[in-house]
Amino acid sequence: MNDTIVITQERMAGWLMFNRFHKLDEKLDLKNPNRRVYIFKDSPQLRQVMTKYNEFKQQL
Repeated sequence: MNDTIVITQERMAGWLMFNRFHKLDEKLDLKNPNRRVYIFKDSPQLRQVMTKYNEFKQQL
């Protein structure tokens, strides 16, 4: 599964899903069982939307 990316932030995962990216899986975080990790298919488009989220977050 080297074509996937693990997202640890729930807000980032939500942003990606809001922008029509589908999560492949959701699992418990092995380091912290109170949290979840979200797995998406990695692509240049996904990375671009992640960058837009970070830019948007800095404007708040």
